[in-house]
Amino acid sequence: MIRYTDINTGNSLLDEGLENYLLHGYMPGGFLTAVICNDLQLACGRADHWNKPRLPEIVNEVFFKLPAQAYGNAERMRAWCRDKDGLRTQYRERKEKEYTWRVLKGEAREAVNEPPF
Repeated sequence: MIRYTDINTGNSLLDEGLENYLLHGYMPGGFLTAVICNDLQLACGRADHWNKPRLPEIVNEVFFKLPAQAYGNAERMRAWCRDKDGLRTQYRERKEKEYTWRVLKGEAREAVNEPPF
């Protein structure tokens, strides 16, 4: 998979889910939805045995790598998925241009076939 973002939660499946949410507006699974909506109590309840110990790192990635308009509560998440005011489209176009420049400069590398965690 081509990676347009530098999100690294330690789990490539979560990274892919976050990238699909950010670029295409796809609703992620219940665990990521709870994290994005800032419902950490629900996130703890939905976390599996791989993600529960990594929850602080996952929350840190969401807080520092997602645009402020894309997380924080359920309404922001729905607005991001609906592409309200074109914010998601602008974000996607910017990330695609950044990726293109990385490829042209020889800095982009493709995903390696490794286990997701």
